[in-house]
Amino acid sequence: MISAAPATAPTGLRLFAAVFLPFAAGYYVSFLFRNVNSVVFPELTQAFDLSPGTLGLLTSVYFLAFAGAQLPLGLLIDRYGPRRVNATMLLVAALGGVVFAISSGLPALLAGRALIGLGVAVCLMSSITVFALWFPMERLATLMGWMLLVGAIGALSATKPVELALRVIDWRTLFLVLSGLAVFASLAIFLIVPEKPVSAAGTTLRRQIAVVGAILRDRGFWSIGLASASVQAVGIGLLGLWAGPWMRDVAGLDRAALAQDLLFAAGAFGVGGVLCGTLSDRLAQRGVAPLRTFFAGCIASTVSMIPIVLGYGAASLALWILFMGLCPFGTLAFPLLAARFPREMTGRVVTALNMVTFLLAFAVQYSVGAIIGLWPVTDGRYALEGYIAAFGLCWVLQAASVAWLAYAERGAPGRAAGGRPER
Repeated sequence: MISAAPATAPTGLRLFAAVFLPFAAGYYVSFLFRNVNSVVFPELTQAFDLSPGTLGLLTSVYFLAFAGAQLPLGLLIDRYGPRRVNATMLLVAALGGVVFAISSGLPALLAGRALIGLGVAVCLMSSITVFALWFPMERLATLMGWMLLVGAIGALSATKPVELALRVIDWRTLFLVLSGLAVFASLAIFLIVPEKPVSAAGTTLRRQIAVVGAILRDRGFWSIGLASASVQAVGIGLLGLWAGPWMRDVAGLDRAALAQDLLFAAGAFGVGGVLCGTLSDRLAQRGVAPLRTFFAGCIASTVSMIPIVLGYGAASLALWILFMGLCPFGTLAFPLLAARFPREMTGRVVTALNMVTFLLAFAVQYSVGAIIGLWPVTDGRYALEGYIAAFGLCWVLQAASVAWLAYAERGAPGRAAGGRPER
């Protein structure tokens, strides 16, 4: 684990530059790694003769490793601080990129992709924790929104820019470049971000684990968290891989056109992140409970997915912009849940939610491929019926979780605004 830097107390723009920007660099790299396969998939499919199910497994193993690391990393964040943990883990992501780039078969590809997922697993959660340490809690949703914009810029970079880069370099060189960016982000966090002592540093590991158990037994965690996880998992699972094939096979776009549409969809995710975070904070100042904003956004995201499920390819760009622009409302659960628990538990709360989110994202991305693979592949293209069945199941998951949120949190908007949950 990288050692700590001396504590300082920056304020204002200096605080933003010293804390937000370095963590934003790490989150940018994480989104590049997460979404790059949505454009690179033809090269991978051809080079390794991948079926839809195998392609889904290869890309989604990122989410499986990501999810499996959440609780241990949450413990490490609360014990050693977000700065040291994030800087160290980005080096693991860089190693994963190198392994992926030099792979000669599926096992090595899976190992590299898993290392990437493990290495970037802490990027957003450590950012939320460091924001809670350095910034006022009432600014957390807004900062989250700006961080989502950074992630969207990373996703944007994984679309048209990657398609253009692949005209000059091959996919192996591309992953080596991404590994170099991960090393750069790690150094930025290590050298620039000041260290701030964390309250959990003096507690025992057994006590920290017991607190995780209490979080996972909390009713409010699951009522809010499952809706959040479903909305996010469907969005990131599809944008990270299956939006590209859908645009090719359902909307009839060529590679250059689908890369451009993916760019706009990723941009919508970033703009939506900024708007939903800012909207939640502004409405809260006017007496509208954050839970109500979160719930309304989850409903809107669920409704906006219906035309995509039904395969309306003629309006591809507009549909994906709308859907991805509304998905970030699911992230409002992070400040909601952070406000329900003591500040020193923030790392474990947000990583527990992220674990659920990315387990579902793995299930979405892998299952979509497996379901699509049940229909015959014609001239390298997947069947419309397969997309409708697979995306339809994703919609059912999202709709059911939002319905449960409405039932479980009925009459409790005040607690969502910052009150403590019932135990």
